[in-house]
Amino acid sequence: MVTHNAPQATPIEVPFGDDRPDHWPRYRESSLFWSASVEAAGEVQVPLEMAVMCALGAISVSCQGLVDVEMPIGHTVQTPLMLLTLAESGERKTTVQNLFFRSISALNRASIQISNERLSQHSFDVDVWNVEEKALKIALTKAIKSSDATAIERARERLDSIQKNKPIPPNLPRLIYDDTTPQALVYHLHEHSRYGCLLTSEANSIFSGRALQDLDKINTLWDGGDVIVDRMTRPSFILSGARLTLSLMTQPSVIDRFLSKRGEEARGMGFLARFLVIKPGKMAGNRATRNLRDLPHIDRFNQKSYELLTEPDGITPTTFDPSTEKQLLRFTSEASELWKRYHQGIEDSIKDGGPYQYYSDHASKLMDNVTRMSALIHFFEGYEGDISKDTLIFCYDFVRKCSIHFQRFLAGEPQVVSDANELAKHLIEWADKDNQNPLASSPELPEHLALGREQEFTMTRLKQYGPYRLRGRESDQRLRESVKLLQKLGHVEYHRGLRKYRFREHIFSGTNGPDIRNGIEYHLDSLPLFSEQEYYSPPRQKFGGFRSGFYLIKPGY
Repeated sequence: MVTHNAPQATPIEVPFGDDRPDHWPRYRESSLFWSASVEAAGEVQVPLEMAVMCALGAISVSCQGLVDVEMPIGHTVQTPLMLLTLAESGERKTTVQNLFFRSISALNRASIQISNERLSQHSFDVDVWNVEEKALKIALTKAIKSSDATAIERARERLDSIQKNKPIPPNLPRLIYDDTTPQALVYHLHEHSRYGCLLTSEANSIFSGRALQDLDKINTLWDGGDVIVDRMTRPSFILSGARLTLSLMTQPSVIDRFLSKRGEEARGMGFLARFLVIKPGKMAGNRATRNLRDLPHIDRFNQKSYELLTEPDGITPTTFDPSTEKQLLRFTSEASELWKRYHQGIEDSIKDGGPYQYYSDHASKLMDNVTRMSALIHFFEGYEGDISKDTLIFCYDFVRKCSIHFQRFLAGEPQVVSDANELAKHLIEWADKDNQNPLASSPELPEHLALGREQEFTMTRLKQYGPYRLRGRESDQRLRESVKLLQKLGHVEYHRGLRKYRFREHIFSGTNGPDIRNGIEYHLDSLPLFSEQEYYSPPRQKFGGFRSGFYLIKPGY
């Protein structure tokens, strides 16, 4: 019997996506969040994951001041998200973002109008106050000159009273910030509205400007900690209880410039690790010309955002009093057990040799993001009771896909991956010198599958003739780590009897597949992706009773 699919093993509960790079998880079709995302993706003709990210940004802004969530291990966290979408110009970033932020943007404009009116009134009140204070000072001066003790006391009391009642600067509500500095952002959050959103569909002004000069302040706001601001010329203050959503969309070239200048700093302090990141496929050039139809789900979505962000009068934008108690959400018992398994799987994957060994900063934030996202969707939808298992599963699957994009497009390639990629290229070159036929077919194999090239080697030979940067005694550790990674990817085996290693392009036998899959956990462009190979179980009689199968390359993939 011939089978072309690997046996189904127990899923490893670590945050990696499946082997279909364009496949994203689906949520309940009846939900407002999901139906609006699907509608936006279809009508605007953008990838679904881009629409989902915009929806999540709007939900985060709408709910961050209203809800907290308790992790199953006991910690309570706030809910704002940091979202980053990487897409080229022409991919309709602004269009889809505007759809989901329509009500929020309208309320922000209303907030600015209210702020301008309050500032105008405050300016008038200050002018009147200044006139009154000046007059009372003159009256006090005259009383002092007249040496009239009663008049002096009366003038002092009136002056003291008016000075104690100097017009207080008004509260200036605001929801959205764009081209700002961390200092101005923190000041406005402290003095006026404690909750806001750093929002842009062209984040060049953010990543190339001043908004991210003090990355530690953004980290602290995401964590829910106090931001301490010390000043020399003005009063110092502590910003406490503030919440900030980041919903950013930008071109990959902008991020590349940012990473080249500040990537090491941003990665080292955990700023990048807090983001949910996607880089959707390109749609420009593949769209049909058609009129935009009615968007009833988007309309309902914006109405829900509007209701959550306005005062009981239904008109005034809320400023979210930070002293107001938030609704605390928890997971159901069934969801809590699954949450703990997910959490443990991530923890185990950070160990030496694990898939997250080189991304421990990122891995440590994954379940935090899963938890926040689960709470936001549950609250926005108005579901009763605790957060359900299916909501948790969807958020976990979505975050694990974002994790792949983070590693591939934002985090940069770990040194060991670069070294292993170079080593694999070198071994393939050795095989080519032996005139091996790449993608060789065989009568014993199915027509659509082929063998890869193979090569034996020893560590001694690699140290002498391997890739230049991995030669010599000083590079011994890097070389061994590279070989170990190729072993985990399933492309190298060690034969103890011969004291030799054996490399080949297609994955060695194993019913459960390799520990790490090329193109999913890591990406080596010198080797076929895991998705470009197929598990093959040969007929017993053709292989001398050999029961187990192995992977072969699909040349036409």
